[in-house]
Amino acid sequence: MTAPQPGADASKDEWRNWARLVRAELDWEAATVAIDDSLVAWGPLRSATTVLTYLPMAAEVNLQPLLESDLPCRWVTTRTPETGRMLTLHELGGPLEVHAYGYLQPHASAPQVDPLDIDVMLVPGLAFDLWGNRLGRGAGYYDRLLTMARPDALLLGIVPVALVVDRLPAGAHDVPMTHLATEEGVIETARP
Repeated sequence: MTAPQPGADASKDEWRNWARLVRAELDWEAATVAIDDSLVAWGPLRSATTVLTYLPMAAEVNLQPLLESDLPCRWVTTRTPETGRMLTLHELGGPLEVHAYGYLQPHASAPQVDPLDIDVMLVPGLAFDLWGNRLGRGAGYYDRLLTMARPDALLLGIVPVALVVDRLPAGAHDVPMTHLATEEGVIETARP
């Protein structure tokens, strides 16, 4: 049974608690298949030159099938630094290592990619709203990265539809997504 959504004045921490309860009930395999299918069919992704993806943590949509598709783009992913609070970007295809939290990331020796090279960013989150606001895990890594995106880059929140809500709390530092990719397809957000 899905937890009731927090009220309009709820904090980000209250929304994170809700999102974690909902995420624990999801069929991640089914969500992954449907979302990957939606992305492969989405025209702007098919014409992108350089795409930022992520290597999933537990309870995230796994984009590996998308990476193995026939999309003719250069795939780039993030690396969480051992110190500091800024993600770095690296081309996929080189050696990977396991981060202390258990997910894969490029080895520290992998050449870096400039965020301004990215045409499309595929962005994970705990939940998203219809305005494109993203609820992250609270460390701010993606918040800082998204501020470095080109103004014309497409920002796609990757999220099961059960985690799309009408409105999440958002601060001045939050960068809204231009689109959301769910099991129901890719939609443009209502961002201002």
